[in-house]
Amino acid sequence: MTPVYLSIAGSDCSAGAGLQADLKAGFALGCYPLTAVTCVVSEVPGKVEGIVAMEPQFVADQVRICLQHFPVAAIKTGMLYSPEIVQAVVAALNDYSGPIVVDPVMIATAGEPLILQAAISVYEQSLMPRTTVLTPNLDELQRLLGTTEPISTADDLQQAATVLSQKYNCAVLAKGGHLGSNTCTDILVQKDGTAHRWSHPRTLGISTHGTGCTLSSAVAAHLAHGHNLVQAVELSLRYITKSIATSHQLGDLWAVNHHV
Repeated sequence: MTPVYLSIAGSDCSAGAGLQADLKAGFALGCYPLTAVTCVVSEVPGKVEGIVAMEPQFVADQVRICLQHFPVAAIKTGMLYSPEIVQAVVAALNDYSGPIVVDPVMIATAGEPLILQAAISVYEQSLMPRTTVLTPNLDELQRLLGTTEPISTADDLQQAATVLSQKYNCAVLAKGGHLGSNTCTDILVQKDGTAHRWSHPRTLGISTHGTGCTLSSAVAAHLAHGHNLVQAVELSLRYITKSIATSHQLGDLWAVNHHV
């Protein structure tokens, strides 16, 4: 049977990030991805023009009907945007006991906020206790840790992931793609403190859009296939590395991932 997972996230009209990226990754990795739309975002790589949030109850209704009628083996959350949407999603997941991958989408690569400040505390109080693995980038790590201290090395990244894992009692996959070296290092810290590092050569000359969405969705897809967390992360990092290396310059701004 084809594994099913559910992505609860925003829609990106440029199709490089958000639900569109999740769909592409899910199908490429042999899953059937369901979607629950939280927001519609008018954006292209590097530019966000507007965000329209769905009614929280409508978001919850999408989640519930998917869980009632499909054998959902994993869930990924992306852009939840408001405290009301976070609360509605958590309530809709009340009877769900499978793995949950939380991509804490907070800031667009272009710098625009993608979450209301009030939603962060609701994340912490209601969603983090349900989280299997959290997948923050550097900006999100700093925001969740409440620090402005720079994260500039792989050791800094591991320390930050360890602190966040202890804070939320969940595994943390800290994405190091923006550390700035010619090698991309990503670090998984599990709930027991065990750390795993993966390093890949950086593909030079490419500015990407939607890699975080794609990676977290790939982790959810591999968990849906029955892999353990370390296996799911390793396979997903291989996938995103290959996707970046084979991306296409389709528009006039940034490269969009070509999901293989």
